[in-house]
Amino acid sequence: MEPWSIAVAASAIFATSSVFSMFGRGGGEFYLLIMLSTLSLTYYTCAGMSLFLIMLQGLSMIIVYHGKHRFVDWGLAIVLGLIVGVCSFLGGFLSYKIPAYLLKTSFSIFLLISAYFIYKGIYVKSVKSRFGIWTRKLGDNTYRVNILYITLPVAVAAFTAGMVGISGGGLIIPICVLLGGVPIRIAMGTNTFLVLTSSTMSFAGHLIRGGFDPILGGIFGCVVIVGAQIGSRFHVKIGERTLRKAFSLILVVAAAWMLLKMFL
Repeated sequence: MEPWSIAVAASAIFATSSVFSMFGRGGGEFYLLIMLSTLSLTYYTCAGMSLFLIMLQGLSMIIVYHGKHRFVDWGLAIVLGLIVGVCSFLGGFLSYKIPAYLLKTSFSIFLLISAYFIYKGIYVKSVKSRFGIWTRKLGDNTYRVNILYITLPVAVAAFTAGMVGISGGGLIIPICVLLGGVPIRIAMGTNTFLVLTSSTMSFAGHLIRGGFDPILGGIFGCVVIVGAQIGSRFHVKIGERTLRKAFSLILVVAAAWMLLKMFL
């Protein structure tokens, strides 16, 4: 493997970490494709590496989103984290049984659908008296979560993401916002914990199958941590309307790139 290819990959991974961390997301869709495009590694080794990087990114982000911004709803994070952890592990462990093209196509379609609804600001409104509504308060924000509406979709998203080798935030955040009624900033902040949970369990599933390069993991890991610290601190400087539009754009670009690389 040429040193220049590692340097190119590290630079692209740093940029991705910085941008995605502004939205409380792991950059798995891009980490995976960056490594596949620049390094001579198999798809499943790149998937394992991607999950390791997302795990470190999640750890770095949560320090800022919880300690500085106070956007992590820990009650919701723990409930969803249990679901995400189990489903992500199973997805990572069973990934070798599913063709990569099928996984990437399905995930891309869901990303595009989510991007449309996030951009339009469409979501399911919570009714206070309805069964399955969980009233939450975080700082100055009081909101109601449709917990029954999001449990199964989050489980499916985490399982699929674990198979693909990404954190699943591209679907989990929209699910929480569109179906759950969670404010977008809190959904992004809470997702930093889910990024950590999902990627850790998915990485464990991949590691059992041997899909990891520890030397490259160490190099890229340092780059990701620094990028996540920089990007996370810019989150509060972005207006909510701009946040929605930018997040929608990221979903579209991620889906398009994932589909494009299938044919190149």
